[in-house]
Amino acid sequence: MLDKPTGEVFSALAGLASEQGDAQGLPNPFKVLWHGAREALRTASYYEMKNRAGVIGRDGLGPLLGRCAGNGRRVHLMGHSFGARLVAFALPGLPDGIGSPVASVLLVQGAFSHFGFAAPMPVDIDRNGFLAPYFDRVAGPLQSTFSLADRAVGWWYPAASMLNNEDDQAASDLTYRWGGMGHDGFQQGGVDQFDLRPAGEPYPLQGRHFYRLCGDEVIKADQSPFAGAHGDIKHPEVVWAALAGATTGLDLAV
Repeated sequence: MLDKPTGEVFSALAGLASEQGDAQGLPNPFKVLWHGAREALRTASYYEMKNRAGVIGRDGLGPLLGRCAGNGRRVHLMGHSFGARLVAFALPGLPDGIGSPVASVLLVQGAFSHFGFAAPMPVDIDRNGFLAPYFDRVAGPLQSTFSLADRAVGWWYPAASMLNNEDDQAASDLTYRWGGMGHDGFQQGGVDQFDLRPAGEPYPLQGRHFYRLCGDEVIKADQSPFAGAHGDIKHPEVVWAALAGATTGLDLAV
């Protein structure tokens, strides 16, 4: 028998799932709890994977890139979902006292906090995002795509906050406080925003500047009830954004 708080959490998380009713479309309490438990497991595993991505980026990729800094090589970092967190956390993993080899960064539907580079955080002006001190290790632009059709990033952060008993706010507040890059991009001051552009249409990008790239008209295919358009990234517009950032970053790094 579930205790009341656990049952309430599972019932709330069941709102993220589909097919909750019986054959007549009436709510089935057992199905509701089952779907809620499944969403809780998904959310818990999501945060474990998120943590591992950060550790590998900081302790693995960052030091590896540091070995490239002394020989003139330049790299352009691009990652999707947890991979976006991994490449972002490579920046604090770069050894101190060396020139950074990172020429540009593109975070595609990033599965980590949209306040990661914020200084200060809009929801807590006494705190900065963990990555805020390291943005200047990128010579060129830092770009993040986002799409409202990305259900995975748009819903998982609020779900996780409820699991941590931080559910005393309205749903819209929770979405903003715990939102991810793939939901609405960098959330901080001094950010420019563009729609994802067709291949060949230039972006006015600058070095060491943040850009939100709205993908609502591109990253929109509903690939599953749970993830939505999270993985709908195989588009020329996404590749072009990466090339535009890399070209700008390479020019600045040379």
